[in-house]
Amino acid sequence: MSIQELHEVSFDGIVGPTHHFGGLGVGNVASQSHVGQVAYPRAAALQGIEKMRRCASLGLRQAIFPPQQRPVLRTLRRLGFCGSAGDVLQRTAETAPHLLSAVWSASSMWSANAATVSAGPACADKKIHLTIANLSSSLHRSLEAPQTLRLFRHVFRDSAFVVHPPLPGIMALRDEGAANHMRLTDLSGTRGIDLFVYGDDESAAPGPKRFRSRQSLEASKAIARLHGLDPRSTFFLRQHPEAIAAGAFHNDVVATSHRNVWLHHEHAYIDADSIIAEIEERFELVTGQSLQRCEIPEAELPLCDTVSSYLFNGQLLPSDHGPESMTMLCPEQVRETPAALRSIESLIDSEGPIVACEFVELRESMNNGGGPACLRLRVPMEEANWKSLPGNLRFSEPVADQLCRVIESTYPAKLEISDLTSLELAQQVRHAVRELNRVLGLLT
Repeated sequence: MSIQELHEVSFDGIVGPTHHFGGLGVGNVASQSHVGQVAYPRAAALQGIEKMRRCASLGLRQAIFPPQQRPVLRTLRRLGFCGSAGDVLQRTAETAPHLLSAVWSASSMWSANAATVSAGPACADKKIHLTIANLSSSLHRSLEAPQTLRLFRHVFRDSAFVVHPPLPGIMALRDEGAANHMRLTDLSGTRGIDLFVYGDDESAAPGPKRFRSRQSLEASKAIARLHGLDPRSTFFLRQHPEAIAAGAFHNDVVATSHRNVWLHHEHAYIDADSIIAEIEERFELVTGQSLQRCEIPEAELPLCDTVSSYLFNGQLLPSDHGPESMTMLCPEQVRETPAALRSIESLIDSEGPIVACEFVELRESMNNGGGPACLRLRVPMEEANWKSLPGNLRFSEPVADQLCRVIESTYPAKLEISDLTSLELAQQVRHAVRELNRVLGLLT
């Protein structure tokens, strides 16, 4: 069977109605620095829909994931909080407020952490493989996996897809999904190599320990085996401890890629020179093309500005300047950070593949630690796979308009930590999520 051109489909998570600033993201500077502030779930969700509109208008195949239902009361009951739903929420607030915030968390909106995805041509059986991330590094994110598995087995039910359950939820196998994985390919998207990025492993030299790493080497190797990837075209890079210490908790905070372009910070990886040389050699052998790798030096863009601006968390999108040209979509914080803006301007002036940059307002998500790339999961697929998606998951302006109407009529305008004991809020959230699922055609 001949392999057709692969389209990169971006599945963006809708920001959920319980978006709040609980400071739950360990190692996430933005999450920690905005803890306790007033959040604006309605504005956050509308900003996310606007970002989808922008991506679709630039030629990206855009799809949509719904938010998950919250709060997860069964977790609180499993942890020993008894009584009615109201009693459980109140007692948790009084004795373990961090747990209360966790079970209300809207973090599933960052769908880059939902799963690791391997393109069909890269897998031994030529099917598209997705392994749900266990997200075991943090309680609030680990709660996502069961709902994500159910959703993915519904969305990717066509025989072209294989959806694997999460790896065992232990620290040695901690896995945070596609935010720590990149696939570099030729322009058709069919021939390429896979890069997995991990944090610490037991044999690695010690580094700064301000924050723990989120991705283990053993988890990345297990996923590569499960997906049937060719070991000759699969590489494992260790994230630089200095990047983790600076708040780059995922690879997509210090690196990005699309097709044959790989953009990363000087301190994205450690002890990687020889591996990068192998990657470039293998890429050329597999694709017949040269890898366009650009490393931005620390002297030009310090790690502190990298993390605060989320430059590398931008998205590389199609451009009407030609098949090899790309537009970069960045958060407004890049424009507001002089060093980051100069770096973008330098990339454009270099006459390389990045020919333009557009900026998008995602301040609510950014303040909670997630930028444009955090909100999307990339799934490479053929035209037939795209058409097989159920319901109204494929983005369209009419669907976007309906989603906006639901968000405007059902979402809280603002949310504070003190609101999380409210049963009325729980009912409001349940209604909002059900209405979004109705619009997306996901209600059974």
